[in-house]
Amino acid sequence: MFGRDLEAAQLREVVAKLAGGHGGVAWLEGEPGIGKSALVDAMTRDAQAVGCRVLRASGDELMRAFPLRMMADALDVGAGSADPVRQQIAGLLRGEPVEAGTLDPVLAAGERMLALVDRLCAEQPLLLVLEDVHWADEPSLLLCHRLSRAVDQIPLLLVLTSRPVAARTTAARMRTLVRERPGAHLDLEPLTAADTAALATRLAGGLPGPRLRAELARAGGNPLYLREMIEALVRDKALEGNGPVRELRADLTTTAPSLVAAITRRLDSLSEPTVRALRLAALLRREFDAGHWSEVSGRPITELAAATEEAVAAGVLAAAGERLTFRHDVIRQVLADQLPVAVRHGLHRHAARALAQLGAGVDEVSPHLLATSGPVGGWALTWLAGLPEAMLYAAPDVAVELLVRATTPPVPADELHDTLSTRLALALFWLGRDEQACQVAEQVLHRTADPARETRLRILAIRAAGRMRRFEHALALTRPATQLPPQWQARLQAWRAMILAFVDRLDEAAAEASAAMDSALACGDSLAIGYAHNTLAYLAPAADQLRHIDAAIMALGDDVEATDLKMLLTGNRLHRLLANGRRDELEASLAEALVRAEQVGSIRAGIMFAQAAGACYAYGRWDDAVIYADRPDQELLATPALSYLHAIVALIAMHRDDHATADARLHAAGFLDPAAQGRWVGAFGVVAEAVAMHAETGGDLTAGLAVRASYLDLPPGPARAARSDEATLLVRAALALGDRSTADAAAAAVEADPDPAPDRLLAIRCCRAMLSADPAELLATAGEYEHWGWLPRRAFALEEAAVLLAGRGDQAGARAAFTEALGTWLELGATWETRRAEARLRPFGIRRGPRTVRRRPAHGWDALTPSERHVARLVAKGLSNPDIAAELFVSRNTVQTHVSRVLSKLQMRSRIELIQQAADGDRAG
Repeated sequence: MFGRDLEAAQLREVVAKLAGGHGGVAWLEGEPGIGKSALVDAMTRDAQAVGCRVLRASGDELMRAFPLRMMADALDVGAGSADPVRQQIAGLLRGEPVEAGTLDPVLAAGERMLALVDRLCAEQPLLLVLEDVHWADEPSLLLCHRLSRAVDQIPLLLVLTSRPVAARTTAARMRTLVRERPGAHLDLEPLTAADTAALATRLAGGLPGPRLRAELARAGGNPLYLREMIEALVRDKALEGNGPVRELRADLTTTAPSLVAAITRRLDSLSEPTVRALRLAALLRREFDAGHWSEVSGRPITELAAATEEAVAAGVLAAAGERLTFRHDVIRQVLADQLPVAVRHGLHRHAARALAQLGAGVDEVSPHLLATSGPVGGWALTWLAGLPEAMLYAAPDVAVELLVRATTPPVPADELHDTLSTRLALALFWLGRDEQACQVAEQVLHRTADPARETRLRILAIRAAGRMRRFEHALALTRPATQLPPQWQARLQAWRAMILAFVDRLDEAAAEASAAMDSALACGDSLAIGYAHNTLAYLAPAADQLRHIDAAIMALGDDVEATDLKMLLTGNRLHRLLANGRRDELEASLAEALVRAEQVGSIRAGIMFAQAAGACYAYGRWDDAVIYADRPDQELLATPALSYLHAIVALIAMHRDDHATADARLHAAGFLDPAAQGRWVGAFGVVAEAVAMHAETGGDLTAGLAVRASYLDLPPGPARAARSDEATLLVRAALALGDRSTADAAAAAVEADPDPAPDRLLAIRCCRAMLSADPAELLATAGEYEHWGWLPRRAFALEEAAVLLAGRGDQAGARAAFTEALGTWLELGATWETRRAEARLRPFGIRRGPRTVRRRPAHGWDALTPSERHVARLVAKGLSNPDIAAELFVSRNTVQTHVSRVLSKLQMRSRIELIQQAADGDRAG
């Protein structure tokens, strides 16, 4: 490697750190041929020499539409693998039903890939090289991001190479993110004139003379271009001089070719049959299977052997294990571009059909269909209709593009067209493209004679319309024009009940749900039973909600639709356990839910993290709440269903006087946008609390009260009952501004809801105690809050009691309540509340005492929670994150969260340091 000594030294340094157990990220960026692969080659040799495992793969333009393809190549995932874990991942990516109830095979495969990397790193340090990430599929890039967040925990060196990428692309965002991680981040510049001369001397067999140096300057310091230029000149006998200097012949008048032209001239040296075969190979991936090459070209392997030997000798092809690869992607591109567009498209169609007849997978056939233009027809229609439906979920973007082209008029509206359109609607729905999903579903359901298809598409359209908040349209879809068989009618009736509940027509919803349950039980349809229980749980009194939820979960099977409903019900169950103060059961159920969500690849895993964040916020585990709130990917956080997690983080930041973070989160979610604020405040109580607190911490108490008063606009029923805690905050804010009528209205509203859950009953007591200025009742309420584990609410009640006691002249009682409240606020790190409480009690001569409880230390072993200590002990034993997860029966992501917190609090850079320190003395015990 000429001119890369500095870069090579940096990369050797990160490899040495990897060998010592410290992970990192290396990003290498530069134009094609600038030397990225040569540096990576040297890294892999260095890593292998010091005992590291090396895994390597490249992005491929033809495969970027296929989720996790690059990562699968890197991890040697394939059906032929001897490793059952890799076999299972390969099955998921092919859309095979490897586990009952798998919802999103890409998410499920991604979680298994992360666990596989964890286990590989537990065996030996791992160098994971992903080249040409500008061609990578987006799920692979997202997985790279998650891996980059784990390099401080595991001996993983993640190496990414890329051409310069445009702004606002996924690869550009990835570059920005990984540059925040420890490691090497290199922008490869062209070779200097001196380095160019040194490389040319070696390639030309002598020092370049003045004319040759001038000509080589056209290479712009690009090593690949330089090599191609000199080798072309050597082939053309354009150099002269047998001594130490090599020079261009004086009689030459042509200038050096471009890189493409230089490569073309290299290809011209090959025989015509070999070039024809290579052009067909260029339509496959950069790294391709010789058997597929044979099938597509129509030439036997024995005949292609001679072409392969010639191409390898010419530096066009190289061996890649049991496959072949083009030495550089520029070579493959030049060969492909030599074919006219019409011919290239025709050959792609031929390749697709040949591979389909060979029984190749969707990921081998579809790229060729995608590479063509116009409608998809003929044999491809039957092929698309005959694929297992689960394969749609393995590559939904690919499915949508092909199905759109397959169903574009003038395709006749027959049974085959309806099957393809149904599949298109499903793929659009799972991609979240609700408008299009609804349109396609309605077109088919109005003409099909198949009641099962009609019902399935009606429910899909209902759900899509509901996600778009078009409830009246959804209601209309629940009324079919003709009578359906009982099974399908029961399902639709249950969905109609749920939509009625969403629009606050609660009596009608209850009647419809009961009728749906009767119909479902009569026909024995488990999915209809589950739907009906789901609606009844929403409408039932708190005491009966869990019974309905548990009954629904028990009734459901393991198919995709049932599993999705189970995940939804599980999220609702967690919420009810929190409201009912069943903390132990909540934590056990949450752990189980997170594990299951990872196994089946449910996007509802985000909801589980949201429930965990909400529970941790209520219990005062605010550090954990922030980690859980940030756990979903940014794409999920941007969805309306999970955006409120920004409010949880913002609230904790405001409690802790971190206004920069609070402002950033509230603006990112759009909660402070006047045009949208009312909608957000009405939809989520935590958003209302965050927006109100933002105004109050800014000194505008009146604006804060106005936001809190939106609680009074909520209609009576389950939605308002679930937000009872807002009433206590509203009463305090109203009384502080002398607005007694608003305070009375808040208390009346919370009392009007029939929910007997402990959180609501305590909210009623707290409101009444504040209105009647009853410190004894507030102290009793604080004791109840402590019993249920709701520490922030306990501190709230204690603070209000302290103020009332001080106003009555009970200095001792006020000081005792104040000290307890302050101790909790300090333990939580709530500097805003600490300062407020001190300001409220200071006029009465009550100040912080010497025995006020201090917050848990931020760093050191004493900073660890019991759960973190347990995880630290297991890490110290050398267990991987998946092994710890299995032992504790929690999700791998939860373990990763704990390990990250442990290392941060102990101020360690890797788990190796933890193992070493534990060996010196078992302080984790």
